[in-house]
Amino acid sequence: MCCWIQLCFVISLVTVTNQSNAQDWADVFDPNQMLALNLEMEQSDWETIQHDETLSIEVPAMFWIDGEKPILIAVRRKSADPINEGTSFDKVSLKIDINELVSGQMWHGLRKLSIENGDDEDVVAEGMAWHLHRLASGSEGYGYTPGLAAWVTLHINGINTGVYLNVEQPDKRYLQNRKTYIADQTWLYKVSDPNQPDRKVGGPQDSPTYDELCFLPFVDNCSAPDPTVLAKLLPKWVDMQGLLTLGALCQFGSGGDAIFTAGKNFYFADFTFGLTRRYYPWDLDSHIPGGGMNYDIYAGNAEYASLLSIPEFRTHYSQILNDLICGPMSEEVFLAFIDSAETLISTALEADVNNQLEETVAERFDFLRSWFSQRYASVISQIEGYEPCASNPSDINEDGIVNVTDLLILIGAWGPCDEPCLQDCLGDINNDCVVDVADILIMLGDWG
Repeated sequence: MCCWIQLCFVISLVTVTNQSNAQDWADVFDPNQMLALNLEMEQSDWETIQHDETLSIEVPAMFWIDGEKPILIAVRRKSADPINEGTSFDKVSLKIDINELVSGQMWHGLRKLSIENGDDEDVVAEGMAWHLHRLASGSEGYGYTPGLAAWVTLHINGINTGVYLNVEQPDKRYLQNRKTYIADQTWLYKVSDPNQPDRKVGGPQDSPTYDELCFLPFVDNCSAPDPTVLAKLLPKWVDMQGLLTLGALCQFGSGGDAIFTAGKNFYFADFTFGLTRRYYPWDLDSHIPGGGMNYDIYAGNAEYASLLSIPEFRTHYSQILNDLICGPMSEEVFLAFIDSAETLISTALEADVNNQLEETVAERFDFLRSWFSQRYASVISQIEGYEPCASNPSDINEDGIVNVTDLLILIGAWGPCDEPCLQDCLGDINNDCVVDVADILIMLGDWG
């Protein structure tokens, strides 16, 4: 095995340039595909990783996805609890470090992978939580740039260890891929414990924003200004649209271990080249169903949810939820995603004895459909000043998204409307009594 790893190390140095393409990093997290990941290492190293409670031991391994050549990486165990339903191995969460052993190596534009086992709930619910955040970064624009995630299978030394979630790791490369990194002008912090940001990128000093926001709910180093002052101060330092969107999505998923409820499990980045602080989600395994389908969207710890006591921010927060539910995160769109996810991952889940499901795979997806339908209704009933969603005439089949299906319906209705012309003539978006290229142009403007 050792000689084989050494040989593949040489091969990886030759092939890494061809395999790593900084332009395709997002493709690794495509929710419409399920990649098959592979790790091969010394069996003794695999035993060490499974039982390493220090979470610090790294071992060498060869890594590849089906159809690609192996590359040499380092792997260690992450903090999630191991899962074992009578198998000969523990299903553990893993951190894969692409460039630890091969300096400068990248894999599809990435330097690290975070492979999650679903720990607190299950890998299905965790994937649903991550997809809510993906939808919120849709084409409408919510000032929000979350990490991405997709389900994968993982084979270790030829053994299928089950279904995991491959979550994009926030690091320097994460920022570079989003064109938001300049050396000596960028900082990235991880918040795993309340009021204790851990600097991961930048330094040796903290950012000017960090020093400016020295009060709760950020850190506990000074007294907070008066709320009226905060309402004017924070937008100068923080992307409040992004911060409130992160909080709104965690509350929607009824996550009790998140930014407004516990002041933790997120990242933020500070900049000195014109960008205000940006927030990113992390550790979503305990969200859905979390606090339950009737969880209060305005509830939270007095310190961490204090921003929602400021009228300007509370109104902004409510409007964000309203806009998301009536836009890219509509119930119709999300239920359609659940249907597609069931088709994509059911077979692999059924083969995973460590999937943590107390029911069948089909029953789990039925539960999630029911839970989300009720959760949408509950959140809508709670939003202060809720404005009912206006229908979009370009969304002809009323599924919450304007896409090729609507275009095909429009083309099928091409030509003059029947007399007398009615405003609801199928495909006549501009109500001029004819379905023609003018309607297509309007539809293209509403696309997505």
